[in-house]
Amino acid sequence: MTLLTTNVMAAKVDLSSWVVNNHPGPGGSNWVVSGADNDTVLQTTNGNPTVFFDPTGNAQGTSLSGEITVETTGDDDFIGFVLGYDPDEINSAVSDFILVDWKQGTQGFFGGTAFEGLAISHVTMPGEEAFWGHDTLPPGVTEIARANNLGATGWADNQTYNFDIIFTSLLIEVKVDDVLEFSITPGDAGLAEFDNGAFGFYNYSQGNVRYAGITEDVVPDPDPDPTPVPVPSSLAIFLLGLLGAGVARRK
Repeated sequence: MTLLTTNVMAAKVDLSSWVVNNHPGPGGSNWVVSGADNDTVLQTTNGNPTVFFDPTGNAQGTSLSGEITVETTGDDDFIGFVLGYDPDEINSAVSDFILVDWKQGTQGFFGGTAFEGLAISHVTMPGEEAFWGHDTLPPGVTEIARANNLGATGWADNQTYNFDIIFTSLLIEVKVDDVLEFSITPGDAGLAEFDNGAFGFYNYSQGNVRYAGITEDVVPDPDPDPTPVPVPSSLAIFLLGLLGAGVARRK
């Protein structure tokens, strides 16, 4: 089942109220919101994992679209997104959110390997080593799948990519440049359903990443009721009222 569609009526997202969570350690982060509608943000710092997210929470039933660009030639690490994220889950001993991250080049560190390409993972214990090596290091970031087309292909310097993400309790879909990369159900991750929570942007050891032109929309119902119960018209309600009044008088 594929739900992703383009809706020209999608609303621009004002990022000025979004907040930052940083994983402890060196670097920190620097998320700078810009644009006439506050729909663009640039993360300038090369540091530990960081998330920039909507603190109002629950994004299930919505889609997020926009552009992502790495505006440097000086590094080759992680960019991406979180879904179903709750405040400070990046630092929690027990977490439950989805990570979509994209590594430019394969690289060994911490005794594990971060592989080039786009992946989707379930985060349960977000240690720095787990974010780096996914399944190749202590558990906590478990890969669900590699992308259909970009699973072994890194992002390119100074290239803008369009992204579209759908997030429901039973389906996550991700497109890059209008190509479907993931269509994931909870069963693929060993879950009954995806946990609700916020959309967010994610960087790890990668600076100068810009997310631009961010819009949000409501996901269409994939299975609308084919025989909806008709809503009584005003005339019908009026006649039913008269009938009820007559019965009451006879009693």
